[in-house]
Amino acid sequence: MNQTVTIKGTKSGIILVLDKNTPFDELRAEIALRFSEASSFLGKNKMGLIIRGRNLSDNEQEQVVETINKSSDLTITCIIDEESATERLFNIENKEKALEQREEALEDAAKESSANAMPFYDNSALIFKGNLRSGQDISCEQSVVILGDVKPGGTVTSYGSIFILGELRGNAFAGAGGDRDAIVMALKLDPLQVRIADAIAISPDAEKGPKLRFKKKKIMTSENEPEVAYIDNGHIVKTGYGVSFLRQYNK
Repeated sequence: MNQTVTIKGTKSGIILVLDKNTPFDELRAEIALRFSEASSFLGKNKMGLIIRGRNLSDNEQEQVVETINKSSDLTITCIIDEESATERLFNIENKEKALEQREEALEDAAKESSANAMPFYDNSALIFKGNLRSGQDISCEQSVVILGDVKPGGTVTSYGSIFILGELRGNAFAGAGGDRDAIVMALKLDPLQVRIADAIAISPDAEKGPKLRFKKKKIMTSENEPEVAYIDNGHIVKTGYGVSFLRQYNK
């Protein structure tokens, strides 16, 4: 007999697999039972949650998180959206066509690579929808896209790059595995602290520590242009995230 609720643990958090035909109230009761039984094993941790098997409304997702928090010592900090970054950011209606285009692009890139070229990595990313508030954190090995703000006290850590479609006022640590080519981009970049690989910078308003520098090169920017932090000559600098930066960065 198939289980209506299955719990799986990963490095990124908890995967909750739900039966699509079971009434939601019955699922909530089963979720409470499962997490209560696994409470000692799961321990007291802060984790992200991935929901598979059925689509839940925002209200149902909130009820699931509340049930888990009450039935165990876990604190669910966010619900991780597994939908691809391309579909989410550009709202492509025809998903099959988008996937075909992505596969063709990957094949073309592989054909153009040479023995001396840099390794080609796929564009997978973790997507978080909502604001990251004080005390909340996201940590993963892939790049991160946040559809919201990172408030003071919130922390984002990624082995890849970090893209914040909102304001960064908390902490961001990109290239956590040592990738000095990683970047931190935000619509407004005003962090408490930014780290990229082994380099670190803090807010210009802070009293001690290496400050986040403004790039002095003449790169065309506009008032509403996103901003980006990256390593330049061993220091983390900040500039506009636009065509000029991308041409320089992708050399």
